[in-house]
Amino acid sequence: MLRRLYTTFVPRHVFPDYRIALTDFKGHQMRAIQRFQQLLPQLNLLLELRDCRAPISTRNVIFDDLMVNRRGDNTQRLVLYTKSDMCPKATIDKLRTWHEQMDDEFMTLDCRSTKDVRNLIKVLEWKYDRVVEKSLGHVERNEGLPLGYRILVAGMPNVGKSTLVNTLRFVGSAKTNNASESIHGSVLHKRRKVARTGGQAGVTRATSECIRITDHRGGVYLYDTPGVSLPGRVTTREKMLSLSQCGCVKNNLIDPVIQADYLLYVMNLQEPAAYSQYTKGLPTNNIYKLLAGVRKATGIKDDNGAAIHWIDKWRQGQRGNKNKVSFDVETLLDDESFSYRELVDRELDQLGP
Repeated sequence: MLRRLYTTFVPRHVFPDYRIALTDFKGHQMRAIQRFQQLLPQLNLLLELRDCRAPISTRNVIFDDLMVNRRGDNTQRLVLYTKSDMCPKATIDKLRTWHEQMDDEFMTLDCRSTKDVRNLIKVLEWKYDRVVEKSLGHVERNEGLPLGYRILVAGMPNVGKSTLVNTLRFVGSAKTNNASESIHGSVLHKRRKVARTGGQAGVTRATSECIRITDHRGGVYLYDTPGVSLPGRVTTREKMLSLSQCGCVKNNLIDPVIQADYLLYVMNLQEPAAYSQYTKGLPTNNIYKLLAGVRKATGIKDDNGAAIHWIDKWRQGQRGNKNKVSFDVETLLDDESFSYRELVDRELDQLGP
């Protein structure tokens, strides 16, 4: 009977047109962009982080503009999709298709995983070797660039930049294959964090000084930077809702019930059974019916509190959770319905000079 109900359930294909804020862009983010432009001539690589669960919404056209129009011609870019352990496999398959279209390099990783970060360090050192070979015409074992290999870590707020910086510093300094598979609790606190981390957007508010992560060829260095949001003219209501699911905007910017309703909307398009414990095993398009179930299960007294509880559960994620959801509906569309290349070109035009 339940199986028949799931097969006859019709999810919403259009989300309600709620009035919400369309930007979370702040003054310190503009200062960060100006600092990026100053650093570009001495950079070898831009590491742009995006959340794998929202690859479209956490992509920032400002970084495309820096690379294309703001003296970034000699700087390479590597896109890192974080929280890959919480991402549906179908989304990762989409990323391969999109980045092949753009001839972009990308990797997926968990910023807390020392195994993933060791692999990233190998890639960075290999890239350094190629730059030395191109610059000098040969590669001596210990020969490097005068300033070392310099990397800027950038991305939207709360996509994992500072967590990655700390793990890079930990793994690069340890130089051991016996490190824990992930940095948690006592392992992380044995070494002082070089970058502040937190579950809220906006923890890092200034570009760091150079942080040395390995001694390879005289040093691989990086700058940690504040998260940079999209200006209002290049964002959309759907992007803001998707960013809210990832924690990339402040919690109080969008009403929690609206955030919960958006989560219900995208879950119904992908994993409607994932919340069935709150709705007596039945799918629903009614957010208040789901929140009533959350209140009953948790003892929370009001809808706002229930919405925050449910959103946080999915935002933080759980390793090994089989119910993995993409927050961007574009990842669910076929190639005829959505073009990644056209999106990139359109947003560059919208950003303007």
